[in-house]
Amino acid sequence: MFRLGNLPARPWNTFCKRRLEQDLSTELQVHLDLLTEEHIRRGMDPRAAAHAARRQFGGLEQTKEIYRDQRGLPFLETLLQDLQYALRMLRKSPGFTAVAVLTLALGIGANTAMFSVMEGVALSSLPYFQPDRLVMVWENNPRFPRVWDSYPNFLDWQRSLVPANGRVQ
Repeated sequence: MFRLGNLPARPWNTFCKRRLEQDLSTELQVHLDLLTEEHIRRGMDPRAAAHAARRQFGGLEQTKEIYRDQRGLPFLETLLQDLQYALRMLRKSPGFTAVAVLTLALGIGANTAMFSVMEGVALSSLPYFQPDRLVMVWENNPRFPRVWDSYPNFLDWQRSLVPANGRVQ
């Protein structure tokens, strides 16, 4: 059963396996000894009492497995085991490791460069006051379709559209 009370100790327990395994073995042995003593007090001989205690207690390894699952974070333990295995395999074949590291470096570098370009061009706003009010002005000329207009032409248009009172019509 999962309880929130022991959640903070679970990551720590992942790294203290030896001590916890020793504590678990000691505790289970104490329980077996207590059951054996109880059977001896009831009149059984010590060998039969020990056998009966182990049978009554159940499988030690199954009990240990149940406790191990409740003690730590199985996902974290599996992840650490997988990482250890991966590092062993990478250390075993240095040529493959070099190719894999080079491929990752190139991929990360290319993605970083592309994101930097896209962020600068498309995602960030323009470095002007009120960039949402910027417009592009061009004129339709049959000889040169969709040509950007020149600055002197823009000034002529502005004078013709903005009367003396300063309001655009």
